[in-house]
Order: sequence, then structure tokens, then C-alpha cells
Amino acid sequence: MRYVSPYDPAARTPVAAAPRPESPAGRTVALLDISKNRGAEFLDRMETLLRAEGASTARVTKEIFSKPAALGLIDEIASGGGLVVEALAD
Repeated sequence: MRYVSPYDPAARTPVAAAPRPESPAGRTVALLDISKNRGAEFLDRMETLLRAEGASTARVTKEIFSKPAALGLIDEIASGGGLVVEALAD
């Protein structure tokens, strides 16, 4: 898998991707719905697949997709200590 950064490399020093776990088993996965159409449908399917692999899941939702997530929501996700799947588009 190749990581592609959305940032212009001329404007920002490239940063290595965070290490990925071998498996989601035993991990907590935050499923972040950014409130775009069909995001919940995508996350429903991801939740089914992740639970089948032994992960636990927690659903979180941004208030609106066009604004940054509230700091409280970011803290809630970060304190979970697990992984995140974000439903980006419809």
C-alpha cells in the first residue's frame, strides 16, 4: 500500500505514516461519520467487518462535514487509544 499525503510537499516536510497493526482483533476502532450522505451506510458495513475480525467499535459523528471537528470530539477519539475509520464522502 502506498500512502499519498494531501499536503503539497513543497509547502510541508513529508511525515511518515503511523504504524499499522497486523490485525484489528482486540483493538477499539472509532467509526467517524462526518455527516455526509451515505456515510452511516458505509460505516455500518465497516462495523460488521471489523467486529467479525474481533475488533470493538465506537460510533462518533461530526456535527457538520464542512467544518473541522470539535476539539471535544477529537479528544474523545484520541483517548480511545485505538484506530479510526472515517467516512469521507457520499
